[in-house]
Amino acid sequence: MRIATYNTEWFTSLFDDQNQLLEDDGWSARYKVTRAQQIGALGTVFQAMDADAVMVIEAPDTSKSRSTVQALETFAARFDLRTTHAALGFSHATQQEIALLYDPQKLTVRHDPKGPFAGPDGAAGAPRCDSA
Repeated sequence: MRIATYNTEWFTSLFDDQNQLLEDDGWSARYKVTRAQQIGALGTVFQAMDADAVMVIEAPDTSKSRSTVQALETFAARFDLRTTHAALGFSHATQQEIALLYDPQKLTVRHDPKGPFAGPDGAAGAPRCDSA
């Protein structure tokens, strides 16, 4: 089984509020790189990895108007990846989600954080990505 992790650096800025890729000449959040250039480079890397599962660090964000899962699945479809499904691990207010893009023909996944953990406010619950 091929498992990878990849930090995509502001992947969220490559999607609109309908979770569609902004594959154009507008600037990405990366210095002197267009969104089309960054999207193309990411597509090349994900295709070359050909992993059964990729833990995506700084995945597209989840909010009232956005979906990490839908955005990643849109990206996978655009580049004809076999990792066609996504699962959100931890969402975060800084738009740096942790999510898994995976091949459903190879594995079934679920997010199952262990606990109880004390959150920043002292309340017990699932661990946040900004706490231990």
